[in-house]
Amino acid sequence: MKTRELQKWFMSHIAEDGKPYSVDKNQAKIVLDVHKNTLVTARAGSGKTRTIVAKIVYLLTHENIDTKEIIVFSFNRKARAEINERLTRITFDGTPLFEHPPKIATTFHGFAYKILGGKERIGNSLITETENLKLIQKAVSSTNPEIVAQFTTSGAKPEKALQFITRAEQQFFEDYNLLQEKIEQLEDSDIKTNLENLYQILLHYKKSLKQKGKTNFNEMMFHAAEKIRKENLEFPYKYIFVDEYQDFSKLFLNLILALRSRVPDSKLLAVGDDWQAINRFAGSDVKYFKNFKKYFPEDSAKLFIPTNYRSGKTIVKNANYFMGKCMKDYKGCKTGNKTHAEIFIKNMLFENYQTTILKIIKTNPNKTIKILSRNNDLNFERISLLDFTEQIRQNLAKEYPEQNLENLISESTIHRSKGLESDIVILLEIDAGKFPGPDKSGGLYEIFGDTAENLFLDEARLFYVALTRPKEKLYILSKTTKIRKETKKYNFLSYLNDEWIEEL
Repeated sequence: MKTRELQKWFMSHIAEDGKPYSVDKNQAKIVLDVHKNTLVTARAGSGKTRTIVAKIVYLLTHENIDTKEIIVFSFNRKARAEINERLTRITFDGTPLFEHPPKIATTFHGFAYKILGGKERIGNSLITETENLKLIQKAVSSTNPEIVAQFTTSGAKPEKALQFITRAEQQFFEDYNLLQEKIEQLEDSDIKTNLENLYQILLHYKKSLKQKGKTNFNEMMFHAAEKIRKENLEFPYKYIFVDEYQDFSKLFLNLILALRSRVPDSKLLAVGDDWQAINRFAGSDVKYFKNFKKYFPEDSAKLFIPTNYRSGKTIVKNANYFMGKCMKDYKGCKTGNKTHAEIFIKNMLFENYQTTILKIIKTNPNKTIKILSRNNDLNFERISLLDFTEQIRQNLAKEYPEQNLENLISESTIHRSKGLESDIVILLEIDAGKFPGPDKSGGLYEIFGDTAENLFLDEARLFYVALTRPKEKLYILSKTTKIRKETKKYNFLSYLNDEWIEEL
């Protein structure tokens, strides 16, 4: 079947919520793809989940693949639930495919949990987040009481130690001695000392975890892969999908390769967007996306779904321009949304933020509005993003008492906004030194790949995520819109095209 025939087939036989299920020509190519290993670059708003669902539906209805022969790996429960739930809204020639959400999509952790025996075998051994923080805090104070303050933040949360442990588990799970050797080879004495302390905290934490008979998510993933390799486990999978593949890490790769060793003829479809690879701090590494063929060389292919159906033309062009100029990557989005789109920029005094945002909201009545910030805590009023937005809603409630402002106006950090959309987006504090901000680790995590250049590119990808959330209008608020020569490289405003931006 050719792509055009497939498009017609979908419109004739497949419906979602009673409406014909359309796929564009690029999405159709992915549905029909038969390579053993395929990487799909799905730009923002291009219908990534729609394409995954389409391929599952095609395999089930046209190729007679059984539900049990397909598995989709997601990185979180929300993404897993979305795929499974959308499948219940699909009909084939008027008949629903599923009465209840199937279990085709799973999280990596959920899969590992099942492999290790689930509740019957693991029971209460899987440590909770609260228990984990307490255990790390104890490891910090037990290793060296004098450094407790150095590795904790307000509220006595051991965030620096937690991040070190998480990243060590993601990258050095096979042999922690390799991590110790890397630390010993460092020349910077201060960084070396800090990392030696963190390494001792890691060892103490691992020992305590074992003594308490507990395991964490990363250990669970590692042990599941080991069990798959060592025991004669059988799997029915003919198709393995990985959603949000840009968030891949060595630990996830280890699990997929272990599974693949049991089903060597299975086909792998990895879908994601390297422009939205923003989770390095959690152990992810975009190299698995960029070097896909290195890790999955056999019959490997790369496909592309570039059309952004979410955002208006100007917003798409602006985001492409930013990534081209900032990252020297020009393989951007096409626009599939004919809605008129506008971008505004405002030179701000801190005390004018609330007044300006109120004006923006009143100028766009009955539109969904999302206020985005790099961090949860704002500089200009020393207030949290949540409290600031609540103040906005309270001020508006006096004038619009009948409107449900909770539904219209919401807030989010940019990290958490990934996958979300809104009619109007307001970006706060887009200032050099604030966003992109300085490396607060002081080079501590260069051992995990956190070079100055990599961290800047991570921030650029995060800014791209922010730029591609709006459908109609984007407002950029900055302390100053003047581009200073000495900070030009680290000022995201210098990478935007002035021709598409109006002064507010």
